[in-house]
Amino acid sequence: MEEVKKIKTPRDYISPSDLTFLWGECKKCFWLKYNKGISRPGFMPLVGPMASFQEKLYRNAPSTAIAFNLAPGVVSNWGEAVESTPLIVNGTPSRWKIKGKYDVIVTFEDGRVGLIDCKVTTSDPGDEKVDLYWPQLEAYAFALENPLNGDSKIVSETGLLMWQVSGAQTDYAHEHFFNARQSYLTAGRNRTGFQRLISEVIEVLDGPVPHGSSLCPMCKFVEKRNLSEEL
Repeated sequence: MEEVKKIKTPRDYISPSDLTFLWGECKKCFWLKYNKGISRPGFMPLVGPMASFQEKLYRNAPSTAIAFNLAPGVVSNWGEAVESTPLIVNGTPSRWKIKGKYDVIVTFEDGRVGLIDCKVTTSDPGDEKVDLYWPQLEAYAFALENPLNGDSKIVSETGLLMWQVSGAQTDYAHEHFFNARQSYLTAGRNRTGFQRLISEVIEVLDGPVPHGSSLCPMCKFVEKRNLSEEL
């Protein structure tokens, strides 16, 4: 019996994390993932589990457990999937939505919420982290404010809960663990910047395949492989 190959259908949603990493690294790889179902291999196997460990620690905790200067509130939701209504570009709904799973939501006493993403790093956390991750944060915030199903939330704050690994300890018997310094980086809100970004993203996705980046390791690998096959 002839084997029937499963063909991946084009996606109609954008993952928030891809706006932080894949989009900035290579427009061609981004286009191929969403239009052809061709994804680059992943190289961050610990990201998901580490964020899950952090999220579990803060369940039902007061907002001050994340940062003393956050408005009064409580961690009310965690690890839930969100999906937005279709993204609108130039006044017209597109076929694209935002879809993903956030880390933590803080519900403040005034009824508004904060979207918090958990991160572990070995480098000093600084403003460059906010510059890197704000598209991901804004994408989640957009989905929360414009949900495909359920009630919308007013997102007044987005930010990064950072754990900087600073050392390791052991009791030489059963427990071995890393030490980490905690900090919180506020990203505020940037709705205008997100609309500009997502308009550019959708324009690329709905257009022809773009050129690869000279800095993209995957594109360089494919180019070298193709050249070797021609020899």
